[in-house]
Amino acid sequence: MLDIVYIMGACIALLGVALAGIITDRHFVIIMLAVEVMLVASMVATVAFISYASDADPMGFVLLAALWAVAATETIALVTFYVYMKYRGVDFDVTKLSRMRW
Repeated sequence: MLDIVYIMGACIALLGVALAGIITDRHFVIIMLAVEVMLVASMVATVAFISYASDADPMGFVLLAALWAVAATETIALVTFYVYMKYRGVDFDVTKLSRMRW
């Protein structure tokens, strides 16, 4: 079993990459995908703590699969929203999203 320090280091690295994506880009899709990466990092950290606390309990992996299913559903919703915005001709620069006209 991997030591929890390495897993938490990977989670912190994922969180840093996602935070950099949010800070440096103004494109709506990039920001939403960076939020998804943050959610995945928190999920992996949660499952790592659950697996570390219990000995041979597979519930941590079941929880991880359930959380990934939720993240996949959010990604599908993001793609649907992207297609709808593209169809309506909306600019994806988040600084202009407050001035949308429906």
